[in-house]
Amino acid sequence: MTTDDQAAAHRAALERLGADGGPLTAQSKTATAHNPEWFNVRRGEPRQDRRRLHNEILARFIESRPEVRRDKKAIVLAGPPGAGKSTAQAALIQATRTQPEHWLPINADDFKDELLQQARQDGSYDSYLVPDEVRALEAAGEKFYPRELAALVHTESSILAKKARNEALESGMNVIIDGTLGNEKQAKILLDRLQTAGYDVMVADVETTQAVSEARTMGRWERGYLDAENGTATGADATLGGRWVPQSFSASLFTTPGDKESRCAANAAAVAADYGCVSEYVVYRVTDKYSAPVLDTKRGRAKHDGPLVDADTLAAVRTAAPARTAPAKDRPAPSNDFER
Repeated sequence: MTTDDQAAAHRAALERLGADGGPLTAQSKTATAHNPEWFNVRRGEPRQDRRRLHNEILARFIESRPEVRRDKKAIVLAGPPGAGKSTAQAALIQATRTQPEHWLPINADDFKDELLQQARQDGSYDSYLVPDEVRALEAAGEKFYPRELAALVHTESSILAKKARNEALESGMNVIIDGTLGNEKQAKILLDRLQTAGYDVMVADVETTQAVSEARTMGRWERGYLDAENGTATGADATLGGRWVPQSFSASLFTTPGDKESRCAANAAAVAADYGCVSEYVVYRVTDKYSAPVLDTKRGRAKHDGPLVDADTLAAVRTAAPARTAPAKDRPAPSNDFER
């Protein structure tokens, strides 16, 4: 049975291989986007056969959620890794009075799994993806799992996630966009796209400290790794292992190690304030490695392009609105943002 000490030694190897310039980074020579047979590397564009594979993956992805509604609603998740966005997501869906199957969750990590499984099936995992440094360690007896090589499909998974998002928005699907909003420019591009497409948006930021983010992310990987090693994992987890996220990624989202929240928080607050399509803005906080996200802030707009106001004011305005507008009996009252 693999022990905690063995897991710690394996973690140290992953950190070393995933350091800047290392073989387990998105810039590695064995990253899928650097394969000249699959990509025009200079342009960063997939070649014909790879585009065909992307289309197949995207078709399966869309077809797997036949009950997704087309109400042009979006939940945009922000916050550092490990903060508890998956837990908060369940509460957010429940608050919309819908079911999980009514939403299309778009997360680049899911496409990483698809690409890694595809590589194992077509043989390119062994023939191309695995770096020489990993092969040498495996030959010496150390086992690596596909999700520990996820950085090698990072660029390609991001391309797939963007394609999935664009396709979903074109058809008005209700989407959950699971990211960090750690990049200010990309956050604005996303909200521009949603606003142009006529979406009603909820921005949900799940915040914690750098230390907690790193501890929770490493804890999640270690549980997955030990379960796979000791035969207690099920489904894809048994073959793909724990999801590896280097500590440097969490660190990149904080200005200084002692910050109480990440840069994601400022970006989420900014787009919520600046974009009239954002009808609700909520912030959850996680205080330690074991705590669940707790709702800290809730603000919203009573009307499109109106100001963001606190929850009590918003509730009062929405309660009073029907008395002032008094829609005719033969004309349905307008829906009110996420209050459905």
